[in-house]
Amino acid sequence: MLYTLLVIIYVFVVLLLIAVVLIQQPRGGGLGALGGMGGFEDMLGVRGAPTFFTKLTAVLGTLFFVLSLTLSAIHSPTKTQSALEKAQKTGTLNLPPVTPQQGQQGGQ
Repeated sequence: MLYTLLVIIYVFVVLLLIAVVLIQQPRGGGLGALGGMGGFEDMLGVRGAPTFFTKLTAVLGTLFFVLSLTLSAIHSPTKTQSALEKAQKTGTLNLPPVTPQQGQQGGQ
């Protein structure tokens, strides 16, 4: 139940994040700022106060990151056991047989 709710919230955050990024006006400059086309302010990162959409993008990005980690932790298996751990519990060790060629290669 909790996993389903988190997935629904996750999809909503992803769609909202896509929409907010597409709505924002481009800041200009881009890689052209490094070539002298963007002006001195772009090169130093002086852009003024952050807008509502900039703050919303940061909040949605943080939510996306946290929800991704949470869903991954919930969905992952609790703990995998190695063959030796299983053998200690059951008392038997099921390994494939060693052929004579494999045995000779390891000794040389």
